Amino acid sequence: MCGGGPAISPGRAPRTSGPCGSTRTCSPPGSRWLRCRPATAGRVMSYLLEVLGRGLLVDLRTAYARQMPALPDDDADALAERLAASPTSYDLLMRFGAACLHAVRLREAQSAFERARALQPDAPGPLLGMACLCDELGQFERAANLLELAQELDPGDPAIAFGIAFCHERRGARAAARAAYQQAVALCPELRNARERLAALAVAEGDWDAAAAQYAELVEQLPDDVDVLTLLGHLYVRAGRPRDAIDCYQQALLVEPDSGEDGLGRVDRLAAEGALEDAVRQLETLVESNPGAAPLRVQLGDLYVKLGDDVRALAEYQTALATQPNFLEATVKLGTHHMRQGRFVDAAVTFNRAVELNDRLIAAFAGLGVAQHAAGHTRESLATFDLAASLEPSTTLLFSEALRLRLQAEERAAGGPPGDDDPHHALRHDALLREAVRRHEQALHNTPNHADLHYRHGLLLRQLGRHEEAIQAFRHAVAINPHYAKALVKLAISLKESGATEEAITCFQRALELHPRFADVHYQLGLLFAQRNCFELAVEEFERALADRGISASFRANLAESLRQIGVVDGAGTTWQAIEDLLPGAHDLLAAREAVL
Repeated sequence: MCGGGPAISPGRAPRTSGPCGSTRTCSPPGSRWLRCRPATAGRVMSYLLEVLGRGLLVDLRTAYARQMPALPDDDADALAERLAASPTSYDLLMRFGAACLHAVRLREAQSAFERARALQPDAPGPLLGMACLCDELGQFERAANLLELAQELDPGDPAIAFGIAFCHERRGARAAARAAYQQAVALCPELRNARERLAALAVAEGDWDAAAAQYAELVEQLPDDVDVLTLLGHLYVRAGRPRDAIDCYQQALLVEPDSGEDGLGRVDRLAAEGALEDAVRQLETLVESNPGAAPLRVQLGDLYVKLGDDVRALAEYQTALATQPNFLEATVKLGTHHMRQGRFVDAAVTFNRAVELNDRLIAAFAGLGVAQHAAGHTRESLATFDLAASLEPSTTLLFSEALRLRLQAEERAAGGPPGDDDPHHALRHDALLREAVRRHEQALHNTPNHADLHYRHGLLLRQLGRHEEAIQAFRHAVAINPHYAKALVKLAISLKESGATEEAITCFQRALELHPRFADVHYQLGLLFAQRNCFELAVEEFERALADRGISASFRANLAESLRQIGVVDGAGTTWQAIEDLLPGAHDLLAAREAVL
């Protein structure tokens, strides 16, 4: 039975939460804690590298929110006053310790946890608090020792086992980490973080079958999770099991949101007859009966658009995405609605997110094509690569629209034309895209070793029909970052369109390859990123070394891309930050990356 953890989120953020708590009731399938930084839907990272960053926590105390109860508005100073009046209150001491830990008032936190332990020596909570304090200081071995003492008091708590494993992993003791993660899984088979870290350890050591076994267990628990299915497909390809991979990809591509279609016929008839208000009432009744059916919400939003009700349309699209965060149609329609209402920045942000969702579908088709090719189904694989290519124009269009709308918002702020009601707006659209290309080219002149800039430049060039130049841009991106899967897939699609089929197939295959040296480097990067203080110091020290040698490099930009590749930072968010960097008056490119890192 599962126990001892916080409310934890299954799937990619945002996700519905389910407890794995001290009541010892088993958590929902695929339960997990939040990772280093909750990633939005849509993968931007190299497909196999993503496995290495999954399951990481922001810090150890994320795992022990239930055992160290703290109210959202707890203030350390206010609690200190209450403690002065009730110095022997165990609950107040624990809350005060947690509040001080959150405020990085570590001496006070240590004192509070020690006092709490003296009051209740058989309670594991104070030991967990002291372990979290050691974690904050980077003392992982000491933290593991304290957690082992807590485990003696509560041997059935999977969160404690996970914490021990997490500490061992970050101090480099892989065997001890693996054993503790396995213990956590034995105590709570649904604890997703533990399975993901076991898979990460396996990938770092080149054991693809072991990694696939962990994701196969997750698929059993979450058969409709497209990300898990697609990652398992990638792992099967690398493990030399193409037929298993084909099954995973096909299952992933068949997953669709619950549509709640019963009763839609009458709604469609009413809408076709122009009785929009009647159609709305009918559809509202269906939505009440099927609150989780995101497609119904989208259709209701469409009807509100036709009625000119911006507020309700916006609410329905947003509710659809709250229910199904990865719903591409809802994302595109929300962005389109923002655009029509002149909310250009909101539209641009939403389209940028839609780019990531569309790229996820392309990744699944690309993986399916590679698996079919490996299984000897050459004709089918070429047809699948064509399907991947048929989705790609949506990525270039949406990305170009995101950039154009951001520039249009800038133009409006400067007193330019109000928007698409300008009779010459089509000409202005082209001019804005050319301006976006110019800014990318200027940025590349200043930072030529920036892989993501080359990639985004290639997308814009494709949108403008400059396909040969786009191919060169994608080549530059993968020359700088050989595991930049999105750039490899876009290069493969562009090459196939130009008739270079064999080279295109090779690029598709490279998107699912991972050299052991690169795997270990990115594995270590993920662990370092989970040690926030050490990570920041390491970045600063490396930059100082570059400066001392007179080297000018796009270090932070490429580091941000590597963090995206292992899935520990928000892909859509960092791409949006990169768009913002191109605006006049934006901070220097490297300084702007501070927010990302």
